[in-house]
Amino acid sequence: MPLTAEQLAIRKVGGSDVATILGLNPFKTALELYHEKRGTIEPVDLSDNLPVQAGNALEDAIAELTADRLSRRWNRPVKLRRCNLTLTHPKYDWLTVHIDRDVVGEERGVELKNVGYHAARGWGASDTDEIPEYYLPQPHTYMLVKNYPVWTTSGFFGGADLRLYEISRDKGWDELIIERTHQFWQCVETGTPPAIDLDVPRAYDVLRRVYAGTNGETIVASEDDEHWRAVLQRAAELKRQYEEAEKIAKAHLLSRMGDNAVLSFIDGSFLERRYRTRKGYTVEPGKYLAVQLKKTKGKLIEGESSGETD
Repeated sequence: MPLTAEQLAIRKVGGSDVATILGLNPFKTALELYHEKRGTIEPVDLSDNLPVQAGNALEDAIAELTADRLSRRWNRPVKLRRCNLTLTHPKYDWLTVHIDRDVVGEERGVELKNVGYHAARGWGASDTDEIPEYYLPQPHTYMLVKNYPVWTTSGFFGGADLRLYEISRDKGWDELIIERTHQFWQCVETGTPPAIDLDVPRAYDVLRRVYAGTNGETIVASEDDEHWRAVLQRAAELKRQYEEAEKIAKAHLLSRMGDNAVLSFIDGSFLERRYRTRKGYTVEPGKYLAVQLKKTKGKLIEGESSGETD
C-alpha cells in the first residue's frame, strides 16, 4: 500500500541515513532502512544504548569545548547556534536533515560526536579530514542541503582529547548523494525494496527481521534454490564435524591436564580450568519463527538451522 503524503513527509532521507543508502553503514542495510521508512518494521530502539545516552548527555559540553577551541584557533570569539529545525534541500526535497550546530556569522556547520573507546581506532589525527567512512556522508549531506563550503566534525574522545576535522565541499560527493538518495527514495515511494547483498553473513539476520512472520503459503524451489539447499546441508554437516573435532581435541588436552589449572603452550597461549559464577535466569514463554530444513514427513535433516525472532 502506498504511503500517505503525511507518512512520507516525516520519513524522508536524513543525514545519518545516507551512509546506509551508500552501503557504508556496518550496522544497518538499505533494505532495513527502506522498511523503516515504509513503516513495515520499527527502527531499533537505542534509548537504552549507553553510547547514545552519553552522546546526548555530553552534546552541550562538547559544543562548548568546540567553540572555545575554534575561538583560540581563529583568535576571535566563536559562537555555535543550536538548530532545531528540519532543513530541506530547496530542489531535492527528499533530503531532510537535522544539524547539530551552525557557526554564527560563518557558512559552516558543526557535527558533534562523542567517540567511544572501541570506535576511536577509525578516527585520524586532529586537523585532518580523516573521519570513519560511515560518518563521512553525513557532513557532505549537510553541506549540500545548507550550501556551505565547509563543515567541522568535532570528536570528543574523553578526558582532554578533543579533535576537530575539517570536511570540504566536494562536487563528486554532491552528485553521488543526490543520485543514490533519489534512487532510494523512489524505492520508498513506489514500494520497491532495494536489493541486499546475500553473500554477507549478516544478510540472514536482516532477512529474519524483515520477514518476521509467515503467510502459511508454499512455493516451489527453483534451480538456484536447490543449489543453496545443498550448500546449507553441506555447511551444517561440516559444522557438526568440526564441533566433534573440537570436543575430541579438548578431551586430549583435558586428559593431559588432569587436575591442573593451566596447560601452557610454547607460543605463550594457555588452556585454563577455573571456576566461574553465572547468574541464574528464567526464559519467559514466547513465540519465535524457526527456520528448519526438513525431509518429507516432517523429519529434521541433521544440522538444522533455526533462529528466534522477537
